[in-house]
Amino acid sequence: MAPKVSAPVNVDKFLADPCGMLTPAQLSALQLSQPKADKAASGAGCGWRFSDGYTAVSATFLTTVKNGLTNAYRQNASGYYENGYFEPTVVSGFPAVLANTADRRSQGQASMLVGVSDQTEMLVLIQGTPGSDATRAVTNVTRAVLSTMQGAG
Repeated sequence: MAPKVSAPVNVDKFLADPCGMLTPAQLSALQLSQPKADKAASGAGCGWRFSDGYTAVSATFLTTVKNGLTNAYRQNASGYYENGYFEPTVVSGFPAVLANTADRRSQGQASMLVGVSDQTEMLVLIQGTPGSDATRAVTNVTRAVLSTMQGAG
């Protein structure tokens, strides 16, 4: 069972404007540009590019998942991540999991699922270059997005 979200955030504003998850100041600090909204069947999100021109990151609310992080924990219990990784963590007070069905972190790829409420999860993906610290990068972007959602961004 996934940990409870002690201070859930209302994401309705960000579902309508997913690229508003990062403020101009955060984009500058993270060296991100070229925001591009993406409204897919699985949710609403935004993608950005780092200043190196190669690395991309996205944050998406998985609106089709109705039970938040509990879904990922159930998938893990069923063996879904057995050939990849499933590492529970906490980012800015929110329960999160570094998880993917294949471990490509050494190639610059990482993904993190974050419980922004007990019913809503956000997926943050980073596609970087081999040798880059994908885990640190995905955590930094997640921390910035959560800061905005909490009104501190």
